[in-house]
Amino acid sequence: MKTYIPILAVILLILTACGKKDDTTAKAKSPANDDRQAVMVENLGRRDIDEEITVSGKLEGITDIVMSSESNGRLMELYKKLGDNVNPGDRIGRVENDVTRIRVDQAEAAYNAAESSLQNAQKNLDYATRAKESNLISEAEYNTALSAFKGAKAGFDGANAALESARLAYNNSYLIAPAKGKISYLHIAVGQFVSQGMPVASITDASTLILKTGVGESQIGKIRDGLSASIAYQGKSYNGTVRGFGIKPMSGSANYPLEIAVAPGKDLLPGMVVRAKIKTNTYRNLLSTLLTNVSKEFDRNYLWVLSQVGDTERQIASRQEVELGRIIGQYVEILSGVEEGATIVVSGSENLEDGSAVKIRE
Repeated sequence: MKTYIPILAVILLILTACGKKDDTTAKAKSPANDDRQAVMVENLGRRDIDEEITVSGKLEGITDIVMSSESNGRLMELYKKLGDNVNPGDRIGRVENDVTRIRVDQAEAAYNAAESSLQNAQKNLDYATRAKESNLISEAEYNTALSAFKGAKAGFDGANAALESARLAYNNSYLIAPAKGKISYLHIAVGQFVSQGMPVASITDASTLILKTGVGESQIGKIRDGLSASIAYQGKSYNGTVRGFGIKPMSGSANYPLEIAVAPGKDLLPGMVVRAKIKTNTYRNLLSTLLTNVSKEFDRNYLWVLSQVGDTERQIASRQEVELGRIIGQYVEILSGVEEGATIVVSGSENLEDGSAVKIRE
């Protein structure tokens, strides 16, 4: 029995050592001990890039006016309410006009009397002219008829002017819409006294919306009438078109005025603040990447490029200097330094060094 005890101990020591070796190997292969840095990559390729100018501003109606009263008096009636559509010439309300109506009647009567007097004076002058030619009346009698005609003509002209003035005053007692649109605000109420020049109603034509904004001097040269624009509001996009721009900066600003016409949508209304992107050019088949993928050190630019170590699956990152071309929005053109199709790091390059082992994560 004593002979087998040492043999049994040796067997136990061997098994224990094997167990420790397997455990050490498992730990070495554990992902927790993987010293490779995780990065995200893309293959450097060519793309079409739109050059855009971004602006923002407040929407307005294509027509947005505040009409004013042209007479004084108490507002007796309102024929339209807030939100009603109107056309040019539509009556919105009426200021008290009984007195002006009487003045129109008086002016019409004076006009008729003056017209009758003028007709009689014309007949007398015609008779005096023929009689003078036949030497039937004297020069003084002819001059009397001519003077009477001139007086009647002056009286008629005065009566006509007075009638037009009375009619204008009467017509102005009605609040007349000067343009097509929707009543977006009423400044008055029935029973209120209004005076000449007082705001009456705001009329807005929102059949086309206008974004009024401005661009800087570095951008105005890229703007042309008819350029397409994309208008963003609360996650939705709407189509627009550049309808005009100024060639002189706005007063008190370095920006040049710009207007973009926007097709109305059910969610777009005058007064809303929106953002617009104007596409000024498209660069085709450009070897490029995002600006954020480029590392900069002093006056040199770099991309982190992945390469495979020999025949293994191990990959390392190396920093390669590149020559940059045009910067278009968030993209930059790659002129040289890295070939098309190369695998470049787009995320996770912060702690990389030349030759760092990496693993690609989705």
